[in-house]
Amino acid sequence: MYRKNLHSTTGISPVKSNQLNYSNFFSFSAYDRIISQKGNRPSAVAFLLLITALLFLGCESPGSVGEGIGTGEESVETTNVIVDSYSVLKENSYSGRLQYTALGHFEDPVFGTINSVALLKPDISRAQADTLKHGDKMYLRLIFSSSFYGNENSTSSFEIFEAGEIWRGTQLRYNNQVSVNYSSKVGEFQVADEDTLEIEMSREWSDRFIDFYNESASNRDSLYIRNFPGLAIVPSENNQKIHFLKHAEEEEGDLVTGFLVESFTDSDDDENGNGNGEDNGDDNDNDDNGDDEEDEEGIETIRLRDWGASFIRTDEPETEENIILHSTERVLKIETDLPVQDLRNKNIVNAQLILTKDENSQSQSPGIIRPGADLVRINVFNGQPRDLMAEIFTVDPVFFAVLEDNQDTFKIDITDHILDKIHGDTADRNLFLTIQNVDGIIYSSSFIGSDGPDNLKPRIVITSVR
Repeated sequence: MYRKNLHSTTGISPVKSNQLNYSNFFSFSAYDRIISQKGNRPSAVAFLLLITALLFLGCESPGSVGEGIGTGEESVETTNVIVDSYSVLKENSYSGRLQYTALGHFEDPVFGTINSVALLKPDISRAQADTLKHGDKMYLRLIFSSSFYGNENSTSSFEIFEAGEIWRGTQLRYNNQVSVNYSSKVGEFQVADEDTLEIEMSREWSDRFIDFYNESASNRDSLYIRNFPGLAIVPSENNQKIHFLKHAEEEEGDLVTGFLVESFTDSDDDENGNGNGEDNGDDNDNDDNGDDEEDEEGIETIRLRDWGASFIRTDEPETEENIILHSTERVLKIETDLPVQDLRNKNIVNAQLILTKDENSQSQSPGIIRPGADLVRINVFNGQPRDLMAEIFTVDPVFFAVLEDNQDTFKIDITDHILDKIHGDTADRNLFLTIQNVDGIIYSSSFIGSDGPDNLKPRIVITSVR
C-alpha cells in the first residue's frame, strides 16, 4: 500500500484542492493570448485601444481607476504589513515510500552535511515467480533520476550491507537513523553519471532471501516482515554527490529500482552429472566450447516491497539573517499581525504574501548543483498540530505559488486568510509554509528575513478600493 497524501508518492496522483483561491486582476497574458490567436486582429486592436484609454485617464487623474467608466469614485490603495512574527520550525517529514530515495554523502557549505543511506527490501509475492532456486544469481538494479545534488563530475562509492534492524517505510522520517549491520556485507559499487546499475548480491544473502521466498508456512509473510531487515546502501564519506533512486515511472514503461533473479541450468546435467555421453568431446553444436557451461533459463524481476532513506543532516551553518527552509525538515510558521481596526473599513480585494529568495550565499559555491525549489505551499491550522509534518503531508494546501522563470520572488495570494483575520473569528489561525512537495528529492531555499532591506523583507501587500 502507499500512503495517501498530497505529496508525490508512488501510485498517487496529486489531488486538486477546491480550496485554492485566486483574485485575478489585469494581466498582460490576456493580451498575449489574444494576439496569438489567428484571426483575432479586431479584438487585438480593441484591446490596445482600451489600454491606451486607461493610461490616458490615469495621467489625467493620478490614483484613480476606471474614471469615466464607473462611478468615478473608486481608487486603489495599498497597505504594506512587514512580517516579523515568524519562526522556523524543525519538523521532520516522511522519508519512506516516496517517489525517490536520496542516496549519498555531501558536505554543503550553505545547507550542512547530508548523509543518506538508502533502505531497500525485496518483495516475496509469488506473482513474480513461483519459486526461486539456490544457485540463482540475484542482482540489485538501481535506476537513478537525472536530478542530483552536489558536484556534477564526481564519482561516488557505496557499500551494501544488511540493515541492522527491522524498519517500515511508512514510519521512516528524516533525521531518524536506522542501524546498519556492518558485519554482513552484500556488495559494493561506484556510480558517476550512469542512469542504471546492476550489482550482484552475495551468495549468502541471496540464499537467505530465496529461503524466505520459497517458504510454505501459512505465516510466511509475517515471518519475512519480522526477520528479514533488507539492505542498507551506505555512501563513502569521501563522496561529493547525492543521487536519487527512482521508484515510480516518470513515463509509461520506465524502469524503476528493484531486483533481478537470473536462473541457470547445467546443459549437460544428468543424474550422474556426466552429460549424455554421446556428445562427449563433440564441439560441433556447442558454440561456447564448454560441456559444463551454464545455459540461461530466464530473468525474473522482483519488485521492492519497501524502501526509504535513513537521512541525517549535520553541521548546518547558523544564520539569523535569512530564513532557511528544507523540503525535508523545515516549516515557516507565520503569525499575521494586522492593523485590524484600520483595515476593517476598507474594501479589500487582494492580499499577497511576498517572500524573496536570497541566491547570494549559494552563488558563492558555483561548482555545486542543487535541485531548484520553485514552489511554496501554505497550510492553515488552528494553533499548531501535534504532528505538524504529518498534517502537512496528508492535507491539501490552502494556498500555493509557483516561481516564474528568472524570478526570485514568491507572491502568494492569501486574500481569504486576511479577510478571515479581519472579519472572522479566526485570530488563532496561522500560516505554515513549506517548499516543494515531499517526493524524496532534497530541496533547500534561503529567503531574506525581517532584517533585510525594506523592499525585500517578508511582507503582506493588501490592496483595497474606495
